[in-house]
Parts: sequence; structure tokens; C-alpha cells
Amino acid sequence: MLLNRLRAQYWFGVFAVAALFAGYQPVAAASNCDFASSGAVMIKETTLKDGVVKLGTLQVSKKNQNPIVAFFQSGKQVFCRKDIDTSPVDARAIAATADKDHLFVAFSSDGGANHVMAFTRFTKAGWQKSYGKGGGAKVIVLLKIRKSDGEVVNGTYVTAQKDDGKTNSIVVKKLTYENNSVQLQADSWYSPLRIDQTPYRCSGKSPFFYTLQLSPDLTTAMSTNAPQCQ
Repeated sequence: MLLNRLRAQYWFGVFAVAALFAGYQPVAAASNCDFASSGAVMIKETTLKDGVVKLGTLQVSKKNQNPIVAFFQSGKQVFCRKDIDTSPVDARAIAATADKDHLFVAFSSDGGANHVMAFTRFTKAGWQKSYGKGGGAKVIVLLKIRKSDGEVVNGTYVTAQKDDGKTNSIVVKKLTYENNSVQLQADSWYSPLRIDQTPYRCSGKSPFFYTLQLSPDLTTAMSTNAPQCQ
């Protein structure tokens, strides 16, 4: 009797543990590198109230550069990402700002890529979903990244446009998070884009000073301004 009771209790415990883990789905950590030993160059640091963002560039071949992003708190690495864009285009991490729970990081990219590890896997719901037509012109990619684990939760491209409809260059000057929005100041070559993504008509020579205000999820342009343009 006692032996049978002990056997029943044992198997009940086994089944209970199995049932518990049957519904368990482990979350893969986004962090996949150690910034200190990564070999990053052109390192930029941004000090926040709750930590430090480190941005760098990895020279993966003679013709290709990839960005690397890391976040530190109390001197310890919280996350490091070197897989944000590993496509054949040249990409660099340029600037960073933050809200309470997320980083907003600006990258440069000199083309679009039909590649499984390109920026576009993060920008499907963004204000601008892709690089656009052409290649060679450097544009901006903005990504919203969770501080706790480095997971990218949203993103958008920010481009300019030539008269022929091909993509033109736009370069970050300043990136801030203010008034519950992401605010970008940039130099844009002819022409920067309005809220509806149609090009401004500008007077004078490029580059043109351009400001853009985006919703926190990077899906909507709340305002744009280009003082030399209509």
C-alpha cells in the first residue's frame, strides 16, 4: 500500500512538471556579442540617465561594414547586437537617443538589399519601409530597440528623393527623444520628403536643412520642415 502510494505521488510529480514545461516557450536573447572584444572601430558613446549606449562599426570585408550596438548599465553590458544588418550594403551606427525603456538608434545605409539579415526585416511597419530605388546614396535607418535585451521592436527608413524618383542622400545631424516623439535634424540632398513622402521643391544648392518628427513607434511622420523648400 505504502509503496503504491509513493509510486503514485512520484508519477503525479513527473506529470505536473511535464505539464508545466509543455507550455513554456523560452525567449531567445537578442544579445549576441561582447562589445569590448568585438573589434569595433569608429566608436561613439552616448550617456543616458540610466546607462551608456556604445555604437561602432565592424569592418567585415574590404568592401563591407556592419553596425554594432551595445547598452551598458553600471559598467556592465546589458546587450550587444552585431546582427542588425549583415547584408552586402555598407551600414554604420551613427547616433542614439532613448525613452524610458527603449533606445532609438540611427544608422546609415548606402543601398537596399534583398537579404534575410537586412534592415528591412525591422521596417515593414515603418513610415518608410525600404531604401527605395537606386543605390549608392547614404540614407538613414531608425530603429527602436528594447533596452532590457536588445530586441528591435520597430524601425523606419528616412530617405530623400531625386527628380527621377531614385533615392538621394540624407545625413543625421542630431537625434533626440522629446515630447513623446523622435526628432531628427538632418542634411538632405535634393529633395527631402514631406509627411506624405512627396518631395519638397527646394531653392539653392544641396544639402538642405531638414527636420522630421516621428511617432514613438516610427510608423508615422508627425511633422516635417525644410526652411529652403516648399
